[in-house]
Amino acid sequence: MSSLGTTNRSLAQTLAVQTQLHMPGTVGRLLQQIRDLEQLAPLFVSAGLVKPIERPNPINIKVAGIATRSATQKTLGGFLYASAAVCLELTIQNNAVATSGQNSTTELDDIDFVNQSKRLALIQIKQAYQLAEQRLLNGEPVDLILLDCPLFLGRDMAPLKDAPEHTEYRKTYDETLAVIDKFWLDHKENLYPWNKQGPILAGIASEKFGAILYIAKQDLRKPESLSQLLVSENIDQQAAGDILSHLKGLLSIGEQRFINGVLSSFTRTAAFRIGENQDRMEPKLAAESGLVGFHFKGGNNTGIRLVQLAGDEPDWDADALDLLCGQLMCLMAVGGKRAYPLPIQLAQHELKQLDQFVKFYKSNIQSALKSREVEDVWLSDLDGEL
Repeated sequence: MSSLGTTNRSLAQTLAVQTQLHMPGTVGRLLQQIRDLEQLAPLFVSAGLVKPIERPNPINIKVAGIATRSATQKTLGGFLYASAAVCLELTIQNNAVATSGQNSTTELDDIDFVNQSKRLALIQIKQAYQLAEQRLLNGEPVDLILLDCPLFLGRDMAPLKDAPEHTEYRKTYDETLAVIDKFWLDHKENLYPWNKQGPILAGIASEKFGAILYIAKQDLRKPESLSQLLVSENIDQQAAGDILSHLKGLLSIGEQRFINGVLSSFTRTAAFRIGENQDRMEPKLAAESGLVGFHFKGGNNTGIRLVQLAGDEPDWDADALDLLCGQLMCLMAVGGKRAYPLPIQLAQHELKQLDQFVKFYKSNIQSALKSREVEDVWLSDLDGEL
């Protein structure tokens, strides 16, 4: 028997029908968002929420970039992992680039699946800080130390206190907090802006695209809303208030499409305070100094990056941020949409071998288990003691 009302339609036919039905609506919405962005972008510039940046030419700078990465391999119903960080230094004299040093650190062990990605992220942040400290203590002074990870931990990284399956994650979290806390306790006064001759430590990431969008949705003519931005950015409150007349457009545009629409080449957003409530940032003692950030676009073909800097006004001001942003733009001349400052890019290249290393480590572990080499070594040690 055949069932009444059955329609024989292939997936290709269904997709073709849906394309015809939905294409006009999708095209219409995209065109409307483009029109909204064309109206909003000039308002953000006139308000001072987006500003052009001049790049130094020639550039003379000594910079250390620290890149981190982790890799895992399944084995015996669990996982092996390797996490590594590489610090690579560049000296740039009159635009001529030369490598001037390299350092690295690694960690490998087995890991369970619970909170695996967060735990590995914590290990990477810990390793980045360890290399940053080694660079401060050894070698010639540098102007910039750039990390490819956040400077502090958000509360979303905190483990559940009482869950027994989170024991290893809690241990890693506490270890990372201790490393960050000690770093700022030991080195804060030697870093810019507290020491005007000291190096700048900055976290470079690709995240929080909605920060300036969230701020712009508020009435910046009110002091409580304006307090999220640095005073030295000289925001035009009236022009910023005019943005609210386009609130419907603001609400309809996704974060990433929005930031790509308002940030053109060689521009940055006004600096904003990240996590104004310091109870949300860890470690609390280190985060008490504040955390400011801004997004910037280094060129026509480069991606947008977030810069995180410890401190607040009056230690940081718009002029210092402009100078730093111009230097970062010069360091991101190559790399395309995934570009990071050049020393981080070169360090990332070194880390590509990590995947193959974990596979090699896994094969060695499996061979040792099959031949029971490990057990033989332990027994031979015991025999020597008897």
